[in-house]
Amino acid sequence: MANAEISVIDFAVRQEEYGASFYVKAAEKFKGTELAGLFVKLAKEEAKHLQELIDLQASAMRKGVDECFRAVEIDDYLDAVLREGILPKGEKAAERLEQIKTVEDACRIAMQAEKNAILLYTELAKRSKDREQKKILERMIREEKTHMAKIAGMRADIDPIYAAERFGKLC
Repeated sequence: MANAEISVIDFAVRQEEYGASFYVKAAEKFKGTELAGLFVKLAKEEAKHLQELIDLQASAMRKGVDECFRAVEIDDYLDAVLREGILPKGEKAAERLEQIKTVEDACRIAMQAEKNAILLYTELAKRSKDREQKKILERMIREEKTHMAKIAGMRADIDPIYAAERFGKLC
């Protein structure tokens, strides 16, 4: 990346903030549906991840093991994630929410965001030299994978073609 000052952990903190906000707005858009409940739950879990990342960053700085979060050498895919973000923010979030017309649209966006979060946390875990940091990040990766499974299940419940593609049969 061109910006040598980038902090991957600062980026992750911001992305969790955007993610929580996006999921709250998505829940409002689908108010009264089962999907709204899923988005509220995801917003709460993203807020929990936000606090965990803030605590992780503070702990890393206290221990002097935060250099892995400031490293600039990243692959092209992670570079793209850092440039584009995990979920949209501000006006882009409002535009993206306007484009969501169906539950399928919402699930597609949420699943891509969860995939990007998994990639980011996997990269952070690989870089970390601190066992406690690695454990926290690995747990967050597992939670993001659980989010993906919940979203996929929700979509499969309402989209028989997706269910057939995903599970190999029509429901």
